[in-house]
Amino acid sequence: MSRTDLKTGVAVVTGAVGGMGRPTAVRLAAIGWPLLLCDLDAGRLEQVAGPLRAGGAQVDTLAADLADPAFPGQLLLAIGDHQIGALVHTAGLSPTLADAARIMDVNFTATRRLVDAVRPKMAEGSCAVLISSMSGYMMKSPEIDKAIAALLDGDDSLVAPLIGTPQSAYPISKRAVIALVAHEAAGFGKHKARIASVAPGLIDTGMGRSEMSASEQTKAMLDRTPLGRMGIGDEIASVAVFLCSPEASYITGCDIKVDGGTLAALGF
Repeated sequence: MSRTDLKTGVAVVTGAVGGMGRPTAVRLAAIGWPLLLCDLDAGRLEQVAGPLRAGGAQVDTLAADLADPAFPGQLLLAIGDHQIGALVHTAGLSPTLADAARIMDVNFTATRRLVDAVRPKMAEGSCAVLISSMSGYMMKSPEIDKAIAALLDGDDSLVAPLIGTPQSAYPISKRAVIALVAHEAAGFGKHKARIASVAPGLIDTGMGRSEMSASEQTKAMLDRTPLGRMGIGDEIASVAVFLCSPEASYITGCDIKVDGGTLAALGF
């Protein structure tokens, strides 16, 4: 299969200046995808886009706030008549970066708006990859899962009392992302497209280091990680890009753990 055969439409990367988004963009450019890179800061986006263009990649950028309700429309306008061949949605906030409401808004509410917007634009054979978290497996109970099921039906009244702190909002928002992927598989399938998520463990990015320095519990988890180290952003990017490839053509509606074995060691 040629490089041309692999590409239908444009590849969109959100959080493109971050520790997972940047290596994803590099990998997608290396195999010939035309790119639309999205993040908050235009200057930092150009720091990512410039070297990729110098290497021959076709790269457009969109500097905007993912959590702005106007963002999906801005994205669709930037895409124009093109279809989306790949979406890797890495943008998100962890507990040290925002309050509970902002975390839930960015990690879940904005993600759902994005998914709703791109679904009709997905090309045949395409894939949307969302970033969840291994923490989504740790924050589980019948009450939480009932609240998330209601949230997917548009009712946030059950989840609201459960997300009073950043430390609770983050894992619940990521568990909701995992549930969203399962919920959306049928809708994406109608467009002959796929949707999946990747659950990173302890990853050596700016966000990951911030959480590590702020939490003794996180340090203890690293001590119990079978591979004995933090992951790196490119190890998440490699799985995301694989999921967007024809080699993953029968994978949809599921979450892939990329955590160095931490969840297994902890009994999740």
